[in-house]
Amino acid sequence: MSTFDLASLRPLFAPRSVAMIGASNDENKVGGRPLAFLKRAGFGGTLVPVHPAADTVQGLPVFRTLAAAGPVEHAIIALAARDVLPAFRDCAAKGVKAVQVFSSGFADAGRMAEQDELLRTAREAGMRMIGPNSLGLFNAVDGFFGTFATALDGAWPALRRDGNNIGLASQSGAFGSYCYGLAQARGLGFSHMIATGNEADVDVAECIAYLAQDNATRVIVATFEGCRSGDRLIEALRLARAAGKPVLVMKAGASAAGAQAAATHTGALAGNDAVFDGILRQYGAWRAQTLDGLIDVAYALCVDRRRDLRREDGRLAVLTTSGGVGVLIADAASAAGLQLPGLPAAARAEMSEWLPAATASNPLDTSTSVLGDMALVARAMGLLVEQVRPGTVLAFLAHVGRNPVHWAQLRGPLLALVAAQPGTRFILSMLAPPTVREELEQHGVALFEAPERAVAAIQAVTRIGAAVSDVVRRPRSLGPARRGSGTVLDEARSKAVLAAAGIAVPAERVTRSAAAAQTAAVELGAPRYALKIVSADILHKTEAGGVVLDVAAKDVGPCWETVVATVRGKLPQARIDGVLVTPMARPGIDAILSAQFDPVFGMVVMFGLGGTWVEVFRDVVFRAAPFDAAEARRMIEQTRVADLLGGVRGSAAIRIEEVAAAIASFSDHVAARAGEIESIEVNPWRLHAEGGVALDAVVVQRKSEPEGVDA
Repeated sequence: MSTFDLASLRPLFAPRSVAMIGASNDENKVGGRPLAFLKRAGFGGTLVPVHPAADTVQGLPVFRTLAAAGPVEHAIIALAARDVLPAFRDCAAKGVKAVQVFSSGFADAGRMAEQDELLRTAREAGMRMIGPNSLGLFNAVDGFFGTFATALDGAWPALRRDGNNIGLASQSGAFGSYCYGLAQARGLGFSHMIATGNEADVDVAECIAYLAQDNATRVIVATFEGCRSGDRLIEALRLARAAGKPVLVMKAGASAAGAQAAATHTGALAGNDAVFDGILRQYGAWRAQTLDGLIDVAYALCVDRRRDLRREDGRLAVLTTSGGVGVLIADAASAAGLQLPGLPAAARAEMSEWLPAATASNPLDTSTSVLGDMALVARAMGLLVEQVRPGTVLAFLAHVGRNPVHWAQLRGPLLALVAAQPGTRFILSMLAPPTVREELEQHGVALFEAPERAVAAIQAVTRIGAAVSDVVRRPRSLGPARRGSGTVLDEARSKAVLAAAGIAVPAERVTRSAAAAQTAAVELGAPRYALKIVSADILHKTEAGGVVLDVAAKDVGPCWETVVATVRGKLPQARIDGVLVTPMARPGIDAILSAQFDPVFGMVVMFGLGGTWVEVFRDVVFRAAPFDAAEARRMIEQTRVADLLGGVRGSAAIRIEEVAAAIASFSDHVAARAGEIESIEVNPWRLHAEGGVALDAVVVQRKSEPEGVDA
């Protein structure tokens, strides 16, 4: 069952009557701007200015109190913070269904109690609320502009219904409105812009869910500073994916400053941003690293409305009039993971007949041989489409768009090709005047000046298309956030927990004397051993001198005494429960597999390149548990571990399917025991052709500990 009551948002986003509390005649003031925008847009509903002294505001009759007005669905409050709560209570008494609070000075100023009172009043009255401290919102399709955003001053939205593609939701009003301004400068149309402010009630996640079912919205853009409810965000992303609508995210806070320090590698690597990034990937959202990148991808998605995103396959055909730029594009495409399929021999021979100076491959370099007849460019592009069957054709044409003769030769054949191939995305990289750009965009052809930005947009669109096609499992409810540390289990007890999770552990013994250690070596029957101190007080055993490797079987007993003496000398206060005697592991790939409770997203699983250098390379990814083997495989493929699984320097290949199945099973187990486990870390998780084995582990448990292991 959905946690969102989307029907209750209709009066917020598409009201039939709007009261402006704090209305002003000055169109440059916060209380005057929304009225001016609503009048300019031709809002078809009733406008109700509320002012205690004025008779008219901006030519509209004024009501001295809200109670004196007729029915009101939506109220906007633009008052000093001290006057907001009485006005808010007036809205509740009036039966208003939705309220926007522009006023700041609540949680943003440390006054949480006053904000909580607004929310309590809204809940009791059945009102929905945006804010406080909100820039407002607009719904361009219905002409509702309940905002004081200055971005509208220089970029008034086009109200054509066919141009309203983007729905934008932002916690920060200034950041969101700037994104809007940048997108408007690229000629992109908007259905909605929503600034959620302090998010006392409606948050960005609920806005994403609303936009997912809005017919006027094709692409959803969201900007975050943080997320308080992982459940709600995940559900919103799932709704958008089910509707086939891409979600583009810009999130501030990627630095390590927000990461919580912890004793394990996982805690050091998991900072909120890294987990957030993994969840976005898991549920199909695309995260932008720059504002330019965000607008580029939104532009590419909005311009071509014909192409089914589910058909994106990463196959790229490139045509260029410059060999050097062709190399640049090929390098960028390779780095982006795009495919450049070769041109068949028959096609190369055919092209050589009418473009003898061209380099007939992919990228296809026409050189200067097309300057006499630019229609040959369209013919060559058609050959690429026919022979390569790409998802996207990218053509670098330098200054063709600026040359009236060249553009006149190319225009007709190019647009005819585009019309005949609705299943192919066409992108041009060239300089061109606005008239040429607009005509191309009207026919679904995106235009980028810089070819590498075009490649980056193609990569993003390809990944978004793959995400739209995937179906992911819904994680269990995350429950309330937990605080405090749990009980650290020693390595032996930790491995018992892992065995229950389906992760293989070595045959080994916990020994409490040198004699017991020597006996264990005989019983285990291996030629060489590792000895490791067993202590819940010592997480980093190597630094304490508590690990000795490659010990001959006959030397295990004496080595036991050396290990214990060394550790006692360095850490005299540490509890020592024995020494683990374990056969030396066979060679393989050292990965890290872990899970820990995240206060926003619940149990999250981390996987990546492990070993002693894990924090240096930071080659790890995160997902919310549980998930299936297909998602686990995507995790592996995001890391360098995927390259190593195929076998390096003669080592046997490791089946990625088996590793993915183990990770998925682990995710099921930790999700089922989320109430008991604070964190689990397996490092290294040694992967080899016969499977994977946990060579070391640390479990932090919240409740009852598992049964102890025998010495």
